[in-house]
Amino acid sequence: MKKIILLFIVILASITISAQQPEGHSVKAGSRTTFVTNRFWDNWFIGAGAGSNIYFGDKDVDATFWRRMTVTPNFQFGKWFNPYSGARIKLSGGTNIHTFNNDASLMTRNRYVTAELNYMWNVTDYLLHYNADRVYSFIPYLGLGWAYGWDYKNLPVYASNSNHVNSVTFDTGLINRFRFSPRVALDLELSGKLLKDNFDQRTGGKHSYDLLGTASASLIFTIGKAVFTEAVLRDQSEVDDLNNTINMQRADITRLSERPVEKAEPTVIVKEVVREVPISEVPANNVILFSINKAKVESNQEVNVYNMAKYLKENSDKKVKIIGYADRETGTVAINERLSRQRAQNVADVMTGKYGISRDRVAVEWKGQTNPPFNVKEWNRAVILYVE
Repeated sequence: MKKIILLFIVILASITISAQQPEGHSVKAGSRTTFVTNRFWDNWFIGAGAGSNIYFGDKDVDATFWRRMTVTPNFQFGKWFNPYSGARIKLSGGTNIHTFNNDASLMTRNRYVTAELNYMWNVTDYLLHYNADRVYSFIPYLGLGWAYGWDYKNLPVYASNSNHVNSVTFDTGLINRFRFSPRVALDLELSGKLLKDNFDQRTGGKHSYDLLGTASASLIFTIGKAVFTEAVLRDQSEVDDLNNTINMQRADITRLSERPVEKAEPTVIVKEVVREVPISEVPANNVILFSINKAKVESNQEVNVYNMAKYLKENSDKKVKIIGYADRETGTVAINERLSRQRAQNVADVMTGKYGISRDRVAVEWKGQTNPPFNVKEWNRAVILYVE
């Protein structure tokens, strides 16, 4: 009975540690909030769109603005590491138009492609409370890239006349993001790209670089989990109290296992009952709890695996069934199915790999979010061990 009470205390303490704020929101500004780390495949995005280019080099301003504008498509993909910090790779290309003389009577053109790596900073989610339902976000970015130009037409005789030109680029821009749904957004973007001076085949100009300016619109689609969850950090004193409780339970387990089994009185004649008394007490069905979206067995839960493994070592005729569960109020059916399987398998791996229990004595099952064993949702992020 004492062991069951201690186990109940550990469960309650574990629930306190794993409790979290609702997904997609934070109590404080994003810059002052710690968020739960999502899995690798969460918070990715892809996007595609088109815009208008204009090239700024020596003499180009002598041509009218409208004569120098061209259309450029773009494609991008990236990932948000937290609500306000992300990275992307952006690809674009098209045609550039230049002028080489003061009256802009000679207009030249070339084709080009660019690739760039950007670091993005969501200023809105950084300075304000994180809100996954927010309609507008302001996102500046910086980056480095590469540009390749070819097919230069109508060049004057004094141009460098190279067939191919490569250039490192320095990229910056501003994104105005408008959210349509949890997975779809519209980005209105203003960007600038610095290229080396001879990318337009003109050398010896006033500046050592040229500028390619772009205004574009892109549709962005989120892949995987689309929101972040605030992590609740506990005082060290609470963690210390939980560790003390775990240590007390371990001590009680050791003391109970070393206690000699009381011999039956001579008057007992039911031999079958006497033979079925195990070497040590049969443990209550142990419960291992998990944090949201996590499948790794945490150190403060491993005592329950240890307890069951010790009992199996002392009772070689017994087996254990390991059943994994997931919280139906968090994630999709497919995600919860996978989580419950990973949780059950990880517990089995600890029992067989670390504590040396034979695999033929360990059965693994998982239920996903079906038939939850508890009424408290946090308790259903669990694995239950049954003695067979």
